[in-house]
Amino acid sequence: MANVFLLPTQYLSAGERLLHGKAVSSAVAPGRAEDWVRLDTDVFHGTLGRVSGWKVSSKRWIGDHCFDGREIADWDTAPYWCEGEDRTGADGPTGAAPSWGRPPTPSELALCLCHADARVRAAALDTGGAIALLPLLLLRCADGDERVRERARRAFAEALDGADDGTAVSLAALALRIGLRRHGGWARAVVLARTGGIQEPAVQELLASGGWPGADARLAGIRAGAEAGLLDADALYRIALTAARDNSERLEAVRAACATGHDTAARKRFIGFLDACENSEVRVCALRHALSVRLPSLGDLTDLAVGHRDRHVRRLAARALLDLPGADTALDRLLAAPDGTVRGSAVGRLRAAARPADLDPYLTDPSPWVRGLAARELRAAGGDPHARYRALCADPETVTPPAVSGLAEHRDLGDAPMLDALTRHTDGAVRARALGGLRRLGVLAADALLLYADDPDPRVAAVVLRGLRDDPVLLRVLLAHPHARIRARALVHLTHRHGIGWHDALPLLTDAAKEVRRAARGALWAARGEVTVAQLVALTGPGEPPERRALAMQLLARTFEPEALLTALRLLDDPVPAVRAAARDDAVRSLWDREAAQGPHADEFRALADRHRARARVYAGLAEAGVCAWYDCVGVVPVSWCAEHGDWAGRS
Repeated sequence: MANVFLLPTQYLSAGERLLHGKAVSSAVAPGRAEDWVRLDTDVFHGTLGRVSGWKVSSKRWIGDHCFDGREIADWDTAPYWCEGEDRTGADGPTGAAPSWGRPPTPSELALCLCHADARVRAAALDTGGAIALLPLLLLRCADGDERVRERARRAFAEALDGADDGTAVSLAALALRIGLRRHGGWARAVVLARTGGIQEPAVQELLASGGWPGADARLAGIRAGAEAGLLDADALYRIALTAARDNSERLEAVRAACATGHDTAARKRFIGFLDACENSEVRVCALRHALSVRLPSLGDLTDLAVGHRDRHVRRLAARALLDLPGADTALDRLLAAPDGTVRGSAVGRLRAAARPADLDPYLTDPSPWVRGLAARELRAAGGDPHARYRALCADPETVTPPAVSGLAEHRDLGDAPMLDALTRHTDGAVRARALGGLRRLGVLAADALLLYADDPDPRVAAVVLRGLRDDPVLLRVLLAHPHARIRARALVHLTHRHGIGWHDALPLLTDAAKEVRRAARGALWAARGEVTVAQLVALTGPGEPPERRALAMQLLARTFEPEALLTALRLLDDPVPAVRAAARDDAVRSLWDREAAQGPHADEFRALADRHRARARVYAGLAEAGVCAWYDCVGVVPVSWCAEHGDWAGRS
């Protein structure tokens, strides 16, 4: 039978093909710069293990078979550096040299030019045969080893002088690609000098590189296209919006686009890009770069700070705006911004702008940070924010919730009587803020909070529950509260912070309120380790409420006990849908549970299985998938069912 899994070189990388003696043309597609880079990287990583002394072992799937990586490509057979070995017979030892043939084959030479050992790369350059592999010679011109780099540059300059124009043009994309490397500037300059500068085909080839390995090539294409003017601002912004994976490509395109101009049209294009871009990180980095080159105007930054959908962009724009000359003219728009951080940045500038009288309205701002800034600036201007807050809270007709919060934030015990009076205000928000202020001052004991639990406003109840969440005794008192939301939240706090026993939570499972029942189910699931299988079976009895029966059946399904499976079979036709559904999910275990079929309740187990013969017919439809084998294994298939399926008759 033909082997369909090992087709010629289908599963081999470029370096592995050279390792097997294939020609360089079979490993690298002609004219593709990125293929040469991948070949260089592939061979370097393959030979690195031996150079570093590592024991490299890997597995590779080819079709449906798994092979050791060395069965496919054993990199230990690649050329390596030999110290004084006699490999020439009568001619005597050769000294230190790579272990290649005499003379080295083109494949061996290519492997040596990409080798992880710098001595092997240098020796390959000394043979003179490297001139036939100009792309690899060009890569060595940017080598990290100085000896290799200098030899490669001398050889490449000589080879390029004797090459025709077509050969030089074919190297342009690769030269642009390695121009990103630390030592790649020399090769880039030499090739571009020969080709007359950056040409569009080379840029398009780099931009067309796909996948993660081609990210650096695309980056080089963006940089080269922008440098040569082959990519205008619209094309660069289009790349910044459509680059699929790598944010570095997007940001490179944005940086190049920002360098195309600083006029009104350029600013509009940049603002349009910020509106269209869906990546917050790219938006923020793009704005930072634009600020570094002073592209956005004062008006642009104001619009961004007030109305952009990204809060990071809004806040960065506001900070940058306030550092510009003439920023005080935009304070009014910033003070009206919906973002509290943006408002706060403007409030912090009012005193410096000689507008301390405008600080008063922001003492009652909804944002605590803005209120704190306003109080600090007012105090620095010689005012008394505390006295101002007392005046704002003195009149019950005009007091506002932020004013109460601002008064409480000063933490003055002398404000306790005023806050206590506000706990009886007609506005629930004011009552909640006043109650929170008393808690902040530490003048209201935890047991005194119970008096406020009957408040009809949920915001007051939230303050009460926050104050009692660390007191399990008082939380248990709230389990009998007439308001359902109080009972539910108290039960949640007990479950997650203190733990509540099974028997304490069970009565709440039949509570009239849905939210309490939901919280009780969570508490009972958390306490399921306290209850035995026998107790759960008892809870499934017909005299129990449906909620308890359904939950007990769900918990029984997690025990994997024979009694649980027997209970599930008993309840398959229960009149309560929730109980019936839980029992059906557990009854599926009858397909494989041998212990239940052969246990002390085996007779009843078999009788119930025969009783639900119609449901067994549903399972019979899965016979082709092998499910009936489970029936056969546990011996629960009724005899009458087996008689209808002759092959299975008698097995049970």
